Amino acid sequence: MIKERRIKKIFTPTRVIVLGFAAIIFAGAFLLSLPFSHNNNMWFPFVDSLFTSTSAVCVTGLVVVDTATQFSAFGQVVILLLIQIGGLGFMTATTLLFMMMRKRINLKSRLIMQEAISENRLQGIVKSIKRILILTFTIELIGAFILMCSFIPRYGAYGIWVSIFVSVSAFCNAGFDILGVIEGGEFVSIIPFVSNWYVCLPIIALIILGGIGFMVISDVGQAAIKKKRLSINTKMVLITTAILIVIGWIIFLASEWNGLLADYSVGTKFLAALFQSVTPRTAGFNSIDQATLTPISYLTTVMLMFVGASPSSTGGGVKTTTIAVIVLTCIRTLQGEKDVNLNKSKINIMNIRKAMTLIIIAITLIFINSFIITGLESSNPNIGLKEIIYEVTSAFSTVGLSMGITPSLSSGSKIILCLTMFIGRVGALTIGFSLIKNNKNFNSKIEYTDAKILIG
Repeated sequence: MIKERRIKKIFTPTRVIVLGFAAIIFAGAFLLSLPFSHNNNMWFPFVDSLFTSTSAVCVTGLVVVDTATQFSAFGQVVILLLIQIGGLGFMTATTLLFMMMRKRINLKSRLIMQEAISENRLQGIVKSIKRILILTFTIELIGAFILMCSFIPRYGAYGIWVSIFVSVSAFCNAGFDILGVIEGGEFVSIIPFVSNWYVCLPIIALIILGGIGFMVISDVGQAAIKKKRLSINTKMVLITTAILIVIGWIIFLASEWNGLLADYSVGTKFLAALFQSVTPRTAGFNSIDQATLTPISYLTTVMLMFVGASPSSTGGGVKTTTIAVIVLTCIRTLQGEKDVNLNKSKINIMNIRKAMTLIIIAITLIFINSFIITGLESSNPNIGLKEIIYEVTSAFSTVGLSMGITPSLSSGSKIILCLTMFIGRVGALTIGFSLIKNNKNFNSKIEYTDAKILIG
């Protein structure tokens, strides 16, 4: 009995989630290192296998080799499965396996599921997981069928596999693609389709749906069917997402109109700017070359990557609601209000603290990792601080956009990026909670005198 209690204390729900993701990453790395995972039938360096597996499970999209030209059909299937598991989340994928094997889901597993999908209530948690699974596969299937209309006429039967791969990758906000071998180049992403509305718009829709979160999609669906009001969380996610997309769209149009987009038609300019505004929200696909962005576009992309997607979604970043809570807190503070009120409700002080903690951890992690990689790559004249900050921010927010330096990074830098992607996907707070022991003996009813500290 004592031994069981010790095990329960060690393997808390947050630690199980962290260890689960790590186990899947290492299993994927082993499979991707095997000779038959590659077109040249040679063993793949383990650091590169680990990087690719981490990028897939963490639905990032940063790659050291081109997925289409380097990986065999088996390797591509492994990557797609890793993306799907990473997009669904470790416990959601485990629940699917349990249901397929018709195994009973015990209380401990339900507690871990609750933590994994950020659900407030334990009751009905299995039903919530089932809805997530149905929702995911339905959206991915619809997306694949729409993309087939463009890819099958262009690629023939191979277009079916391309459509499925891109649809899953887009909804999971992964950014992996297998278009390089067909389009006659490596790392092409969606650039050949920059003016194709029938390819770009479905991918944009999949990215947004995957990025707003399963709970938001479910809430919107129930509100439409049952005529219920949207929750405050859903409204905050939708409004913040819309504002970020529109602001990014306008900035990219203005800064690149006579720059990177100068040679395109007006319609293509609007489409490319919209795609560039949506994809930094942790998607990783790119329809224009990221290395040639103007300074304004560069800064805008970095900021959008930092924000990322929304809670309980397939994306990373500090999340839209975190930014919204911080902005509202700043506004209410400047207005001299004690509480942060919103729609006749008050934002809990713990949520404000979590938001502030997450922002501080994210900025610190990006700064430290950029500092380390800058030192490791000091002898490489082709890699500068601008590219490193872009790469590290992309890794932390599990975006996958790159200025083209990933393949030329040293093994040490790749390991740093692997850790960055892992923390970004699992969640900085989740990892923090798994490492730091909560003080349950703390009496929250005790109030101390105010510390006289000057601010500002």
